[in-house]
Amino acid sequence: MKKWSVVFITAALEAGVLWLVSYMFGWNFTDIMLLGGLAIFGGVWFLRLNSNQINNGHNASIKGWTGQNTGKITPFQFNMSPVVLGLLLFTFVSFVITVFVYYPYFIN
Repeated sequence: MKKWSVVFITAALEAGVLWLVSYMFGWNFTDIMLLGGLAIFGGVWFLRLNSNQINNGHNASIKGWTGQNTGKITPFQFNMSPVVLGLLLFTFVSFVITVFVYYPYFIN
């Protein structure tokens, strides 16, 4: 139950932040919802990738200069957490809402 509350709180916070951004710039919330959700998820993805790359570089540097085994060089694995699941849930819901709102534009 606690994990699902974190998922829904994450989605609600993301919606609140994107609504605030759309209000500040005077944009339509529907327009910014999908792209903002993708941008936030992409930012989290790249931050985790960058952290893994920095750790691998640090471990390789120490191994090369001193010969000590400080850690392994690990491939990047994106792990699911309740926060990431909340980001994905918001992105999926925003995609569905965007398709529903702009559906008449897709038809001749």
